[in-house]
Amino acid sequence: MSGWLIISSKQNLGITSKLNFAQQGLKKRHRKKAHEIEPGDYFFYYITGEQKLAAAVKVNSFVTEDSDKIWVNLGKDSQECYPWRFQISPHLILDEQRWLNMSEFSDKLLHFRKWPAKNWRLGLQGQIHALRDEDTQLLLKALSRVQ
Repeated sequence: MSGWLIISSKQNLGITSKLNFAQQGLKKRHRKKAHEIEPGDYFFYYITGEQKLAAAVKVNSFVTEDSDKIWVNLGKDSQECYPWRFQISPHLILDEQRWLNMSEFSDKLLHFRKWPAKNWRLGLQGQIHALRDEDTQLLLKALSRVQ
C-alpha cells in the first residue's frame, strides 16, 4: 500500500466529489507515475488556495486512458483532459470545515524533508507526489481522528 498526494483545486475536488469519488484522473505529463500506482494505494487530496488536506480515497484499479474532459486545468493547457484514469472509492472524506491545515504536517511528513523547513511548500508543487509508507500511515490516522 502506497500513498500519493494529489494537489488539487477546490473546483476539481468538487468534480471528483460529484463523481461520488469513483474516478480520478492525472495530467498527461504524469504517465510514468500513473503506471506506478496500484490497487490498494491511497490518494490524499491537498487543496491549493485553502492549503488544506481534505480527503483520502482508495485506488481500486490500475491506470486506464481516456480522453473525455472531466476536470479543469487552471494552468497553461486549458485542453488538458487528465487522461490517466483510476477507479477509486471514498475512504476518509472530511466536511470542508474539518479540513486539516497542511502546515500541521510540515515538520512531520518525510516528504517535506527534501526542502529546508521554511520552504516545505515546495513539496506541494505539481499534481502528484509519491509518499513513503510512514507518511501514508500518518495521514490516514490524522484524517480518521477528525472524520
